[in-house]
Amino acid sequence: MKAFIFRIIILFIVSQNAHSALTTITCDYDTFASVQQVEPTTEIMQLTFTVDTETSEAKVIRKNGISDVDLYPTGGGFTFVEVNERGNVLTTTVDIHGKSAHSRNTILDSELIPSQFYGSCDYN
Repeated sequence: MKAFIFRIIILFIVSQNAHSALTTITCDYDTFASVQQVEPTTEIMQLTFTVDTETSEAKVIRKNGISDVDLYPTGGGFTFVEVNERGNVLTTTVDIHGKSAHSRNTILDSELIPSQFYGSCDYN
């Protein structure tokens, strides 16, 4: 049933329909991977995305604020891409089953610090 609901949401996201509606996608990540190791997170990281189904405009909501993201639908899910104020690229990919990976490729003090979170998403 969850996969069916997800497919309906994907259709809404990629179509331009006459009524504006806001879809909310909440993702919880409980596993973290870095260059050094893969481990459970000490605190679940949560990202919430909103998608205007009329305009396909998307935003990510975090504890520290709201940012615009680009939405790229695929045959089996979709990806949100964010480029933050420092130029770092963050991607969040969700498949039709609600499984998700959030990847951060950041540079801090001229050093690459890649990381990835694994979890799942629900749709409202």
